[in-house]
Amino acid sequence: MCWNSIRSWVKLVRFHEYGPLALIACLSGALLSETVFDVRLLQLIAYTLFGSISAFVINDLADISADLAVGRFRNPLTTGELGVKEVLTFFTSTSALAIISLIGVNLHAFTLALITLTLSYLYSIGIRFKEFIPADLLIHGLVPALLTLTSYIVFRPLDVKALILSSMVFTASCIGGILQEIRDLSNVRSTVKYLGVRRSKDLTLILTTSTLVLYLLLTVTVYELNYLVVYTPLAYLILSPVIRFWKDELVVEELISKLRSRTTVIATLIVTTYLLLKLL
Repeated sequence: MCWNSIRSWVKLVRFHEYGPLALIACLSGALLSETVFDVRLLQLIAYTLFGSISAFVINDLADISADLAVGRFRNPLTTGELGVKEVLTFFTSTSALAIISLIGVNLHAFTLALITLTLSYLYSIGIRFKEFIPADLLIHGLVPALLTLTSYIVFRPLDVKALILSSMVFTASCIGGILQEIRDLSNVRSTVKYLGVRRSKDLTLILTTSTLVLYLLLTVTVYELNYLVVYTPLAYLILSPVIRFWKDELVVEELISKLRSRTTVIATLIVTTYLLLKLL
């Protein structure tokens, strides 16, 4: 495989855009269940890796015609660097690997994992939740939230702290969905198009505040997480650019970039701290 071909596949997958946060959603659920290391954790990571890639790729496959119609050449499918048949084969392979990777986990977790994967596909194909209001945002938020719950119930039964964590993941992912819809605003039906950009910015600010409140609630009410409350001041790094965006001082592309990088760093710091202290 030549370098140009490899580069085309990397451009198609674009794992850096969604992968780190998907892995953090997975790991946060597993670690909150108080597991430190278990072979099932590796299974969950593989499921998250292959599942998120397949969901991202099927979205690009489903949007080829729409992207070409508006002259949006944002991936190797629309530029002709990769063919539909080979990308479809890649999707099928990653989807199968996602399912196979969870063989052996408990039935409840396996079932929830299949539901999560199915919803992530139906967001783009079949029902195409992305074209229904407000399902476009709800499913965008629900898929990573269910991923967090799946990771948790692999190791222990569902409880309140898992619900708080998944709620936090849900609101955070809804924010991402809103910002992507503002960035890609077109003739396609969407919640942002229905609400308008102004009210969508209001909703972004509300959801951001809700996410930070949920984090505070989780760290204060769950005894073994009390020490993580020290990271609460880092909320400023998240809230500040959102407020600037709300005031029209920041364009959506800049906000997406800042939130993606800052959220990844902060979440990694929190998860790493939790893991290190569990190992001590």
